[in-house]
Amino acid sequence: MCGVTGFIDIRQNNKPYDSKKVIEKMTDTLKSRGPDDKGIWSDKKNNIFFGHRRLSIIDLSHLGKQPMISHNKRLTIIFNGEIYNFSDLKKDLSNENIKFIGNSDTEVLIEAISKWGIKKALSKISGMFSFVIWDKKKKTLYLARDRLGIKPLYYSFSNKIFFFGSQTKSFLKHPNWDNKISINALASFFRLGYIPSNQSIFDNTAQVLPGHYLIFSKNGKIKQKCYWSLDKIAKCNSDKKEILSFENKIEYTLNESVKKHMISDVPIGSFLSGGVDSSLITLLMQKNSTKKINTFNIGFENKNLDESVYASKIAKHIGTNHHNAMFNNKNLIDLVPKLNEIYDEPFADSSQLPTILLSKLTKEKVKVALSGDGGDELFSGYNRYIWAKKIKLFYNLPHFVRGTIGKSFKIFSPKQWEKIILKIPFLKKYPFPGDKIYKLSDVIQLKNFNQVYPYLISQWQKKDIPLNVNFKISKSFSFEKYSSLNISEQMQLIDTKNYLPDDILTKVDRASMAYGLEVRVPYLEKELVELIWSNKQFNNGSKRILKNILYKYIPKNLIERPKMGFSIPLEEWLKGSLKEWASNLLQKKELEENNIDSKKVIEKWNEHINGVRNWQYQLWPILIYQSWKKSLIN
Repeated sequence: MCGVTGFIDIRQNNKPYDSKKVIEKMTDTLKSRGPDDKGIWSDKKNNIFFGHRRLSIIDLSHLGKQPMISHNKRLTIIFNGEIYNFSDLKKDLSNENIKFIGNSDTEVLIEAISKWGIKKALSKISGMFSFVIWDKKKKTLYLARDRLGIKPLYYSFSNKIFFFGSQTKSFLKHPNWDNKISINALASFFRLGYIPSNQSIFDNTAQVLPGHYLIFSKNGKIKQKCYWSLDKIAKCNSDKKEILSFENKIEYTLNESVKKHMISDVPIGSFLSGGVDSSLITLLMQKNSTKKINTFNIGFENKNLDESVYASKIAKHIGTNHHNAMFNNKNLIDLVPKLNEIYDEPFADSSQLPTILLSKLTKEKVKVALSGDGGDELFSGYNRYIWAKKIKLFYNLPHFVRGTIGKSFKIFSPKQWEKIILKIPFLKKYPFPGDKIYKLSDVIQLKNFNQVYPYLISQWQKKDIPLNVNFKISKSFSFEKYSSLNISEQMQLIDTKNYLPDDILTKVDRASMAYGLEVRVPYLEKELVELIWSNKQFNNGSKRILKNILYKYIPKNLIERPKMGFSIPLEEWLKGSLKEWASNLLQKKELEENNIDSKKVIEKWNEHINGVRNWQYQLWPILIYQSWKKSLIN
């Protein structure tokens, strides 16, 4: 895992600046992503500059150093990620008389592209990656990102300078970089809590989309091409098979994926939360290891957040070398001021805080960790998939009837609903039940069912986004082209294309790379993803397939419990430990200076601290942005 950055200046009359010093500074901003080595390359004739920070995982010798030049001297690459099938590709290339001098996957990748071309090479490689290649013969730059968007890759074309890099903070070190805020991206951020890949917080900036590669030519033209599409796979169903044989195939494919993801020349381990996804990955790792693997989990003194006891029991059953550290609320709260440094663009999934602590703990023992991310999206693990089916029943009723029912839910306040629900045993497990009932009230009053999913995943609804300037929200959640899928499948597909790369994987990438830790995601192996989506009839919710596999090896009582997630008591903190920090950021003048509707925000802040409503999900993105913007100016 590494950090890449660079730029190509196509201006005819360059304003003088020291390009070598600039690329050095840009590269140094990514030191945490690659603490082991640094490399700089330039082609001054074409005004192109590459910077690379290396986290050495495969081939620790100097033969894996980057930027790397192909054997025919035509291509130069900077690469971030891992190619898990590089050994097989190396054999194929050797059979075509390609000679290798080292054992790195980077060398295999650049020679594959040199031999087969970028499109064919991308179809053959398996892994998580983002890379940039300069073709000096064609005077063309290529940027590519893996199929599911595991690794980031930003680009920007501003003032005839084309920038590219793992994180936008490297662009800020260039004297000609324009850091103007994108109002449309800010609106997306307030709505979702993250910024979609087709945007950045900065104008004229975005990420290469998952499953795409980008072509930049010296005349300034940009083309983005798709080399892998989940949409196409989801439209096809393979021949029906017996579910038992399909589960066996899933287990075999997942096991093969885990084995690939365990390839490393440095110590590896596993995140183990005690849930289904991470437990199965850990189990398969231990089955494929001749010695005890290292597993990692963090616990909290607040028992409402603590799952460490479950992780410890599963680790004991599997037989791993388990590491657990206990933290208190202060440990998490102390991280809040550091978020801007770790997440260089605004990011408001509050589970980022425990993820940072887990990454720090894990890096103390290993350099690579496997995680269970992707399991919820692939195997229908989110509660919203179940609730959507139930909500759809309301839409058999006329709109005015739904309106009457919805309004009746608001007879009681959220706090009154909580007191009522706490007396019902099987409902006690749901957090913030009063707020959920109010959200249900709004959802069943929507005009049509296609509006439900965007409503469920939004922090601020589109009509309520608190900006004082005009903005445009892109239509990225349309169900129209997925009419052949049922409601759960539609939600899963959109989550896999949006929420997974732009929230879940972004959260883990920034948190782990802040400590030079590589996190791998076996559930997102190409073969497994394609197998699941081409056999949708067997994936009918609640991770049934994964549970059936897991229960062959682990007793049900160690796994069966309500889904907790990596949550924090944000509602309480905003009323207590974080109240002063938040209050300072939500002053009318500071809000208005950032084009934020102070009346809307302050009204919600007052209701929150006075216990009228829990507005943590609406307030957190505002607070994160205010804090981030202040750090950008300073």
